[in-house]
Amino acid sequence: MKMQWSVFEGEPYRARASVEARVTLSPQCVIYLNGPAYIALGAPHAVELMFEGNRRVIGMKPADIRKRNAFPVKRHSKGSYMRVSAAAFCHNFRIEPRETLLFDGADFDPDGVLLLDMNRTTTVGRGAR
Repeated sequence: MKMQWSVFEGEPYRARASVEARVTLSPQCVIYLNGPAYIALGAPHAVELMFEGNRRVIGMKPADIRKRNAFPVKRHSKGSYMRVSAAAFCHNFRIEPRETLLFDGADFDPDGVLLLDMNRTTTVGRGAR
């Protein structure tokens, strides 16, 4: 009988994650940025969120906190992560993550926009507790 293997596309747990940019999107529509990702973004107090629907890419760039469409960046209560409550954005564009998604290869475009490709994600999480 031929085996029907499922290849694990994730990565092993490692300490390297603390020096690489890491961005996740939770089922509650909260975007989490680790320290390196937040610093690479310019350590802003707020961000503007954009969506390219044809390619399913979320864009994030620093914004003036006084702008009407600025999403505040706040320190997460645990660890060194920063968080952006993006529920209004996600609901508007019908982005409905069922599990926490890690954006693989989050990168910047030439204009300094952080690109989060919804087609290049890995499901992450600790599972049931």
